[in-house]
Amino acid sequence: MRMTDAQNSAFQNASGFSPQSSSTLWLSMVLVLALLWCAWVIWTAYRGWATGSVRFGAFGGSTARVLLALLVLMFFTLS
Repeated sequence: MRMTDAQNSAFQNASGFSPQSSSTLWLSMVLVLALLWCAWVIWTAYRGWATGSVRFGAFGGSTARVLLALLVLMFFTLS
């Protein structure tokens, strides 16, 4: 649903930036948090694999699942 010109003007006057800039900011924040989460999961899995408490198959599986979740999130947010 698109905003009317009056709503667009009111938003820009109240916030100081356009609704498109606000959308870009929120999408960027979501993707940055998702990337940080993915890095944390992969780093934790690697540390477990390096110490021998996690098998290589579990490490690879968790890495693949995390990257797949990131790709799905990026597809839905950036399309």
